[in-house]
Amino acid sequence: MYRLLFSIAIFILLLGCQQGGELDLNALGEKARSGDAAACRQMVELLGMEENGVSEKVYPVVVAIGQPMVAPLLAAVSTSNREQRERVIAALGTLRVEASVQPISQVLADKSLKRRYIAAWALGEIGVDSAIDPLIKALGDSEELVRQYATRSLIKLHLSAVEPLIAALGQVAPVAAGGVIRALGDIGDKRALDALLQQVDGPNRMDVYLALGKLRDSRAEAALIAGLGDPDWQVRMNAAMALGTVGRERSIVALQQTLEDDVLVVREWSARSLSVISGKTVPYRDANGKLVEPYSVYH
Repeated sequence: MYRLLFSIAIFILLLGCQQGGELDLNALGEKARSGDAAACRQMVELLGMEENGVSEKVYPVVVAIGQPMVAPLLAAVSTSNREQRERVIAALGTLRVEASVQPISQVLADKSLKRRYIAAWALGEIGVDSAIDPLIKALGDSEELVRQYATRSLIKLHLSAVEPLIAALGQVAPVAAGGVIRALGDIGDKRALDALLQQVDGPNRMDVYLALGKLRDSRAEAALIAGLGDPDWQVRMNAAMALGTVGRERSIVALQQTLEDDVLVVREWSARSLSVISGKTVPYRDANGKLVEPYSVYH
């Protein structure tokens, strides 16, 4: 019933905004730019109209108008029209409207709503510290896309997110902890070292070893060497990979042993890291038992 009434209302609106059979966005946009509140509200309403691609045409105009659109956009964040809500949140994110952090966070936390990852994305675009806590909470969301976008947004928030992420690491469930670890690794701040080292025996150790390599801190070397003996080949691979950025002389013997690993990619990364540490190209056995040289991925 709501969708029917909404469509009727938009149709009536369009009758007053058409020129030559098409929506005259220029005229409506000029009114909105001048601060015409009714025109601004109309633009926001049109963000929910999928028919004839109206919402796709209106969205860039709304963003280009900018500040005059903020108030009606904020008023529509919690609309029950999903298409409109998504574009409203995307616009607020693109415009970096700090006042929208709280209502967008409410949308992000509402598990009954679909495609909430857009809210996580928008919070990262806005880029203020008040977005950090709701994004960390979203790392435990049941939807994978929400977790992925929350992680990316925390990475975008960069150094300001490091301490809150470290504080959360020991208190969140394993699924959320995985996102915390990946974010800390990609941010690459060495303040995270001790917290990551405490996770090397946990369920997210594969991500931990990768993150330790991204920190490029030689104090992680002993833990990474130990990771070369893990029963999980993905953990061994990540440990071997990470040693290429932090390993020193003591890593050479351990990596020489994993040159004989049963898993090809472990042998390959062991050879690659050995080549970086020693300064000399070290070959490894490929799937056919032939000695080949690893290509360099380090810059």
